[in-house]
Amino acid sequence: MKKFGLSFLNVFLLTFMLLIFGPAEIFFANATEFEFVYGEFAGYLAAAALGAAAVGGGLLTVLPDRLYRLTMSVTFGVSAAGYLQVMLLNRKLDLLGLNPEGYQVDPGVALGNLCVWLLVISGIIVLAFVKKEIWKSLVKYGAAFLLCIQAVALVSLLVTAREDAYHHKTQEWHLTGEEQYAVSARENVILIILDYFSNQDLVEVQAAYPDVMDCLHDFTYYNNTDCNYYGTFPSITHMLTGKEVDASIPVNEWFYNVWTDPDTIAFYEALRERDYVVNLYSPDTHHLCGTNDVEIFRTCFSNVTNSSRKVDVFYKLLFKTITKMSCYRMMPEMLKNVFYTEGSEYADIIAYEDDIINHNNADFYRGLLENGLTVDKHSKYFIIQHLLGTHEYTTTADCMQSPKSTLEDTARGCMVMVEEYLNQLKQIGAYDNSTIIVTSDHGDMVDSQVIFYIKEPGITRESAAVTNAPISLCELRPTIAQAAGLDGARFGRTIYEFAENEQRERQVWVRDSDVRYTIVQNYVEDRIGYANIYKVYKYIGDYDDLLSQIEQEQYEVVQMVDSFF
Repeated sequence: MKKFGLSFLNVFLLTFMLLIFGPAEIFFANATEFEFVYGEFAGYLAAAALGAAAVGGGLLTVLPDRLYRLTMSVTFGVSAAGYLQVMLLNRKLDLLGLNPEGYQVDPGVALGNLCVWLLVISGIIVLAFVKKEIWKSLVKYGAAFLLCIQAVALVSLLVTAREDAYHHKTQEWHLTGEEQYAVSARENVILIILDYFSNQDLVEVQAAYPDVMDCLHDFTYYNNTDCNYYGTFPSITHMLTGKEVDASIPVNEWFYNVWTDPDTIAFYEALRERDYVVNLYSPDTHHLCGTNDVEIFRTCFSNVTNSSRKVDVFYKLLFKTITKMSCYRMMPEMLKNVFYTEGSEYADIIAYEDDIINHNNADFYRGLLENGLTVDKHSKYFIIQHLLGTHEYTTTADCMQSPKSTLEDTARGCMVMVEEYLNQLKQIGAYDNSTIIVTSDHGDMVDSQVIFYIKEPGITRESAAVTNAPISLCELRPTIAQAAGLDGARFGRTIYEFAENEQRERQVWVRDSDVRYTIVQNYVEDRIGYANIYKVYKYIGDYDDLLSQIEQEQYEVVQMVDSFF
């Protein structure tokens, strides 16, 4: 019985770390990003952890002595090394699937990390056969110690968690997707944001698919467009309000300030006075308002509602995803990419029976094919479609969902989706009267210039016009105002005020972490932020000039008060 107790203790330590404490720590640290709640997975995983420990402990007791000691040593060694990995060796992990290329690590770092794991595990194995009594005390008291300190930490997480980590809101302000496929028969301004799509990525895509952008033959391509900010935060909010980020105040305060700013409200009131319905389709409202209530959008967007929604939970996907994330957190560097979890995986865990906003490329495309665009003959429309784009390589070249794809195929699939949208606009007679912009909120940290195509009403061409006029997303709002019949100059300079080959200073802000500056909290205040500064690169010219500044590390530092990521 003592042998079983020791075996159970060690197996349970490992299952506790992987199925109970790991998922809890991940969940509570990112609760504002998840739509599921703690109780929807905690009990099931706890039962699985106890069951696996009982079965594993029982199997260990029937092993011959030498094999028993070897297996016990490896089991405890993995737990001990995993604890070191989480507490000391992990870099700031991208737990939320923000990198389309998965987990990236320097080979030298991965090799050094593997050596630590092998040293811990082999040391315990040697003790098992050289100093049996010391080994027995180590696996007994060491396992009990690691289990106890993590159990105490778990209790602390449970006690201090936000209330919304435990309960779905029965009624909440949200953006409704009921009219995501509606357009105006009169006039449209349509902004299609393909997330994470840079000019530099486009070069690679066109090498594989030379005709990939042919559906935009009526457009003008601005091939020297600066995104201003790396990241969906703060870029999309900046795009839609024209307000620069203010790193000297907390993220949530900045969100509140920009959406309640009289100038922001005046812009959207002016659109309504021109008879425009303004609909924003983005499920990532945290990237737009932080922990502020979506109600702050009411003065800007027409599709804000406070209705209740019935929640469907895909439990099998929930258990699989949260366990993968826990393994990713605990595993050595060399194995992390095996367990890397795309953002769309946890985003698909919760579904709503109505008010759905299709964000994934394949979902939006399927909605187009199944439902088609509908026409409103009364109002004009300003539509913002924020789509996944190339943020994850999970789209095939024909715009179907795929767990693993490539940049080239994903981008091709995006343009299949865009082409279908344009063709349906033509079929219902809403293409010629529409201003259509196809762009992105940001590129990579280095590839930070973005695609920017625009078609004005009535324009037809055999192939797209191309200009290297030095524009940026700062000019988006005034350009939209002008397209809607407003005085664009009232809100700033439009893209049309910049000429071919013009020299102009622009800047891009890239978030980073630098130990020379104060480490800051995350904007939800329950974990440390992944970044603490912005590197501000200023350049005159084109992407090559920007790249030169980046390679030479010519930047100004702006310190953050807190970090969104």
